[in-house]
Parts: sequence; structure tokens; C-alpha cells
Amino acid sequence: MIRLNITKNGKVFVKSFVQKIDLQNYVLDFIGADQYSNFTNTAEKIWNLNVGTSLSVNGYTIAMAGKSRAGMVMLGGK
Repeated sequence: MIRLNITKNGKVFVKSFVQKIDLQNYVLDFIGADQYSNFTNTAEKIWNLNVGTSLSVNGYTIAMAGKSRAGMVMLGGK
């Protein structure tokens, strides 16, 4: 599970993704690809960001807020 801070036009949105396919769908629908790759490669770059780093794509700044291998714990699971 990852948590992202997504900034566009000075507004910050916090999004969480449990699976990489969810992030790929979000990138396809809302962000688009960067100038050098397709949306799956862009999603891969975002997924692999280190905590505290960011990536700028199509006017969006995507910053990695957190990663967890135990995603279910963050969702209230056991």
C-alpha cells in the first residue's frame, strides 16, 4: 500500500493505493503519461518512488507520503 500527496494548481489531494493496478488506472484516467513513457511506465515510476521524493508529470506533482507492506493494517485489518 502506498500513500501519495498529489498537487495540482496549488491544491493537495491525498490518495492511497493498495495494488499497483489501482495506481495504473488512476494515472490513465487523471494524470496521463510523462513525455518519455506510457501510463504504465509512469505508474511504475510513481510506485517505486522513495518516501519523501516526488515526480512531476503533466502539471501534477506526486510525492510519496508513505509505503507499507502490511497494507491491511493501515486499512484496519489484522
